[in-house]
Amino acid sequence: MTGYKIKFNGIDRLYDEYSWRLTRRAKQVWSQGNVLQGQYLEKFEKELAKKYKRKYAVAVGSATDGLYFALRCANITINDTVVCPALSYIATSGSIKRIGCNIDYIDTDKNGNIDVLKISDMALPKALVYVNLFGNVAEYETLKNICKRRGTLLIEDAAQSQGAKYKKQLSGTLGDISVFSFDPMKNMPSFGGGGAVLTDNKDHYETIKSLRRHGNGGNFEYGYNSLLSDDHANQLLFLLSKFDKLQKLRKKVYQRYQKNLPQFNFIGADNPHDSSYHKLVLLVEKRDELKKWLQGEGIETKIHYAKTLDDSGTYPNAESFCKQAISLPIYPFLNTHEIDLVCNKIRKFYDV
Repeated sequence: MTGYKIKFNGIDRLYDEYSWRLTRRAKQVWSQGNVLQGQYLEKFEKELAKKYKRKYAVAVGSATDGLYFALRCANITINDTVVCPALSYIATSGSIKRIGCNIDYIDTDKNGNIDVLKISDMALPKALVYVNLFGNVAEYETLKNICKRRGTLLIEDAAQSQGAKYKKQLSGTLGDISVFSFDPMKNMPSFGGGGAVLTDNKDHYETIKSLRRHGNGGNFEYGYNSLLSDDHANQLLFLLSKFDKLQKLRKKVYQRYQKNLPQFNFIGADNPHDSSYHKLVLLVEKRDELKKWLQGEGIETKIHYAKTLDDSGTYPNAESFCKQAISLPIYPFLNTHEIDLVCNKIRKFYDV
């Protein structure tokens, strides 16, 4: 179905709000003719690293590429095993599969994040990839301590959690290597995708910077072409300056949903740390029927996610999420009338 009255993603409204600024920044690059590896990419990387208090940031073609490059920093081979949550977008496991190694999947906790209790006693391999699912940060300190004791590289998949905090520590700093996404669905979207890798380790920085250009620039193994163009980098520079404002608007949308739907179970609502509010996910009965009902009412929703990353049937918490989770529209310029309409339709469906 097309022509939704209320769309799931609001990147068009973001453009409407800042159209002339974003267009001007793109034209600024195009008029100079240096559209790759130029001054705006370098400036964006420096500003991104500064905001998240990391020594280095490397912009890449996608967060999936960033995760793959992070694994290359750990010298993962096909004979190794990487730990990964059972519930996430397929790109998380896809980056590991690209290496060709084995994956030890871990079930989730009640917030949908990797269950740290299930990994505390296991023998950890060279790397552990964890996800701050839906923007809700995982139990970072426990993960950090486990990995530090065992010499395991901790990789933070922060594709959904830019703007979140663990205690007072920003997501993007919660890993030896952290990876952001600028996909059009994300909190700070590029109008064409992209990602970034953040680290404080100079060797990792040099490796990733080389790998994104086929391995050029150092004595490293082959990488491939994974560049963020300068026009997108310049637009992201602007959105970085507006990011905190946009996050406040996103949080207000989330809070209005919560106020209107007090009877419902919001994933991550009891997480003690600050969410990025990337997704607003309810756990409901008759999920598929609700989705169809809302579609008929002109409201677009998504299912995150329909199945676990491993289909062995051994992840009861993750599998329960897959049966009940429904994601509602959430973005900075969703207006109160639209939020109230969505909530009214949900209450009507459940007769509450």
